[in-house]
Amino acid sequence: MNRRDAVLVLGALAALPMATRAQQPTRVRRIGWLEFGSEATPAAKVFVAAFRTGMAELKWVEGRDYAIDVRYANGNLQAIAGLADELVASRPDLVIAPGDSSARVVMQKTKTIPIVFAISVDPVGNGLVESLSRPGGNVTGMTNQLRELGPKRLQLLKQTFPRVAHVGVPYEPNDISSTDQAKAVEAAAKTLGIRTTLIELRQVADIEPALARGASQGIDAFLPVAGPLGVIQGNAIVDNINRSKLPAVYTSARLADVGGLMSYGPDIPDNFRRAAGFVDKILKGANPADLPTQQPTKFELVVNMKTAKAMGFTMPQSVLLRAERVIE
Repeated sequence: MNRRDAVLVLGALAALPMATRAQQPTRVRRIGWLEFGSEATPAAKVFVAAFRTGMAELKWVEGRDYAIDVRYANGNLQAIAGLADELVASRPDLVIAPGDSSARVVMQKTKTIPIVFAISVDPVGNGLVESLSRPGGNVTGMTNQLRELGPKRLQLLKQTFPRVAHVGVPYEPNDISSTDQAKAVEAAAKTLGIRTTLIELRQVADIEPALARGASQGIDAFLPVAGPLGVIQGNAIVDNINRSKLPAVYTSARLADVGGLMSYGPDIPDNFRRAAGFVDKILKGANPADLPTQQPTKFELVVNMKTAKAMGFTMPQSVLLRAERVIE
């Protein structure tokens, strides 16, 4: 063996440990997920699927690079705290707690495990972060701007149905984000000279009697605000409101898809897709305290003309032209 060949062989042998290390599989990162709904809830499936899409776009392969451990509360708010204890005890690398209530519960359990939210109504006001630009703790994520959009939905309702003077606002008093939205709608209604009646939905059994009672109180329309119960019982809320033959504007396009008259709000699945960006950065070493919260960039106005025709409503052309989607 000549000198040149010997150098090449020694170089190859020296590189072997490095190459071997490079081929070793990286540790599978464990992502805990605290979900209010059940595994069968359509919205929950969509949200998790959207997150998986976001992770795939960032080149993370489920099973090889990360695993998701979803704990379902099955619509039981009281179960959230126990599930949060279980998740924290399992010591995941990160926890996704989608909304204000679930994120607050998890952050009370740990100050070290990173937490990412995807649909916070008011992360500063609800104590999740110190500021939007600098969260300052172990929590960050995406807002949904539903508090700010509530007054806009009220204006849209008034523009579409000018005679509306009394609006029923179904909300969930057990959920801080739902309460925040209801307060914003009430304040906006005063400036527009519209009367509001808050309709409490605490559990599934409340939906039918509460909405029927609201309709009997002389309201002209409904403006439901978002909450955990609405995520898993959206179809029932839409069905009962349609039964009243009164117009309504919802927060999510999903509710227009299942028969709601109109919806205006952020593209919520896109929020979960973008939440993967926070997870990507944190799992690569970023500190949640330094990752500014982000706002949605996609908003949708959806009009269900099937429902409008069935209820005998004539929709203004100006509204139809503004809609991103019209369901015929």
